[in-house]
Amino acid sequence: MRLALAAGLALLVLALVLVLSSSALTVAGGNFVPASGPIGFVKGGNSGCQIAGTVPQGTSAVRIAASINVGPKVTLQLLEGAQVISSGERDAGWGIDESVTIPIKPVTRTIPDARVCVAFGPALELLELKGEKVTITAANGGRSQASRFRIEYLRPGRSWWSLASSVARRMGLGHAPAGTWTMLILIALMIAVAALTSRLVLRELR
Repeated sequence: MRLALAAGLALLVLALVLVLSSSALTVAGGNFVPASGPIGFVKGGNSGCQIAGTVPQGTSAVRIAASINVGPKVTLQLLEGAQVISSGERDAGWGIDESVTIPIKPVTRTIPDARVCVAFGPALELLELKGEKVTITAANGGRSQASRFRIEYLRPGRSWWSLASSVARRMGLGHAPAGTWTMLILIALMIAVAALTSRLVLRELR
């Protein structure tokens, strides 16, 4: 019982440290296309490429504005000219979100004038792409319509440790009394409860 209690507390502390040491993905850039509305519907099994602007260094995921009830497998490539800089895929079943995030191999340098190629796996329904339609004027004065879907580049942000003070400050607002110190008291109380509970268990074992 003592060994189980010690192991449980150690695993709890380790899990807490690992979670706080991780970092959430943040938007580092994109093609600045507003997802103002649907620009088209595509069948599963189709693929396509479009100009994607500048890809920031450290990008480890790409989010595109595509939605469907049951998402198919998505494969994505980042290209500089004809060279594939990075690639990744997202398994099927990503749900009905307004976008889909595809993890890729981290980009080691900033890529200007990149292209993104996306391939969708088989799907039972049409995929809705969101972005905007733009008018392109050719050198001879002719005009044509082109559709571009929204793209965002994500990379790891700061760890939760670095955000602890601001999170505590925000959680301390709206109380009577209010302040960061209220969260410190709650943390101290939780530690005290865990310590007292462990002491009680050890006492009963004797």
